[in-house]
Order: sequence, then structure tokens, then C-alpha cells
Amino acid sequence: MRAYIFLHGDRFKRAFYKRHFDLTSGADDLVICADGGYATARSLAIEPQIVVGDLDSLRDVKITEGTAVFKHPTVKDFSDFELALNEALKLEPEIIFVYGALGGRKDHEIINVNLLAHADIPLAFIEQDVEIYNVIKELEIIGKKGKICSLVTFQDGCHISIMEGFEYLLKDEVLPPSSRGLSNIITQDRAYINIKKGRLIVIVTSEAVD
Repeated sequence: MRAYIFLHGDRFKRAFYKRHFDLTSGADDLVICADGGYATARSLAIEPQIVVGDLDSLRDVKITEGTAVFKHPTVKDFSDFELALNEALKLEPEIIFVYGALGGRKDHEIINVNLLAHADIPLAFIEQDVEIYNVIKELEIIGKKGKICSLVTFQDGCHISIMEGFEYLLKDEVLPPSSRGLSNIITQDRAYINIKKGRLIVIVTSEAVD
């Protein structure tokens, strides 16, 4: 089972979210909305199973009967996205796709990436111009040949066992939390990373090498 989290996001990107959702989702998958993400999903004719947040963006929106609603106070310790992510993590899906986590306020965006990096289930932020993945033991990237990507680590770095399908390869080596992982290039239709220890995220841009 896969889980999909909709944030409010940019209304101009909604058609892109719909295309990705239609290509990747199945009948048994779950849709969770963080507050105003409910309106985004419904505008795309997607029926969420769960809505989470303080619901301040949904005051004038009628939530479909049968949708589970987890309402939180406006003054709270966690963002609506983190609350939605926690609901998804409880279900232990094989992967969580998130729409609308990037492109807003910079502090929100940085916190969202930090949450992605420290999740213990595969998590992907999907946007038209960038995709960001955390690496839980291993990551396979399909169909991104020629794209620019960067590897980002945290704290004590990440021990990378194997890299395949990239211009610059590490093998049985620790990547430190520095700029060393910046601007790698995917050289094959299938790229692969396996890690031994640490936290690693991979940022794949829509920009291709000239």
C-alpha cells in the first residue's frame, strides 16, 4: 500500500499532481490531506480518506461524509504536514508521496525537507521541477537519465556502500555533510544507491545536462 499526502500547494501545479497520482496510485492506496490539501485533492476529483490539521483553510469547505477528520487546535506544536505524515507513518506504507511540500515559505520548506530526511519509511516530495527522496537502505531512480541530482547528508555523514548509474560514484565511503554531493549527474535509465549507515536524501532536478 502506498500513501499520498496532499498539502495546499500551488494551484498552478495541480494538473501535474493529478498526472503523477494517476500514473502511480492503485485501488488500495490511501490519500491523506493536510488541511487545505483537502480542497486541492477534491479539485482533482480525488477522494481523500483522512484529513488532518487545524482546518483553518477549510472553514467554507464541506468535507465528504465518511472521511476521517483529525482536528487539532490552531495553536499546536507541529505543522499540519507533520501531523499528516505521522498519520501516514502509523500505517507503514511501502512509500509516501507528498505533493505541495516545496515552493512555499522557506522556513516551512526547510522543515519539510528535514522531516523527509529523518522519516524511517521511504518518502518522496514530488514537484514539477524537482523530486526529493530519502534513502532507507537503498534507492532506485528510474527514467531520469541526464538529470542533475545532489546528495545531501546530515550530522556524521552517510556511509554509502554502492552507487550505480551516476557520473560521480562513491563505493564503501562516507559522504560528509558538505557540498561534495552537489551537482552529480544521472547517466543511466536506472540509477541505484545502497547505504550502510546514516541519513541521505537525493534531490533530482528537472534540469538536464546540456
